[in-house]
Amino acid sequence: MASINTATAPPHSAVEMEIPVKWSAQAPNSKDSNGADGVKNHAVIDAALRAVVFVAALAAVIVMVTSKQSKMVRISPTMVIPLDANWNQSPAYIYYVTAFSVACLYSFITGISSVLTLKKTGGNSTRLQFNMAMLDSLLLAIVSSAVGATFAVAYIGLRGNRHSFWNEICNAYGSFCHHLAASITMAITSAVALLLLVWLSYYTLLKKIARR
Repeated sequence: MASINTATAPPHSAVEMEIPVKWSAQAPNSKDSNGADGVKNHAVIDAALRAVVFVAALAAVIVMVTSKQSKMVRISPTMVIPLDANWNQSPAYIYYVTAFSVACLYSFITGISSVLTLKKTGGNSTRLQFNMAMLDSLLLAIVSSAVGATFAVAYIGLRGNRHSFWNEICNAYGSFCHHLAASITMAITSAVALLLLVWLSYYTLLKKIARR
């Protein structure tokens, strides 16, 4: 009887041995699920930012191209002629419209890609994420230069430049200048969203590289 008691283990000891094994098997699954949730959250934010870039860039272009204003200007005591203020009269404004048209198209295409990424468990590949980060950075540089050039010309139209004998025009073309101000505001919104998008793209890329 003594030998039987020493050879048989208590029932609760087997249960105690099984519990750590079950927890150790569940740990990798929880880690994978957290990683998948993080990738999905990044994809949602990425898609939202690209939507903001698209809407703001589209609004900036529409407001700019509809800024034409005609005004009768007296050039002599007996002669009055119509003079137009339009966006296509300045190379800076043409560059501005072109840059944000490209930004609008780019954000639309990449936005669709971001929405499709939500259906993937692992998100975009590392190579695709790297290419998108580089293109986002390039577009940010183009958009920022366009905003700077347009703002400089618009400021001259608002304040003039006495040293160069450039007179202000906003006192005569108020509607045109209001369109410029609204368009530049939308452009800055698009540029800020694009800046956040660049930061998110590189952050997601670094996370992908760290998991490899």
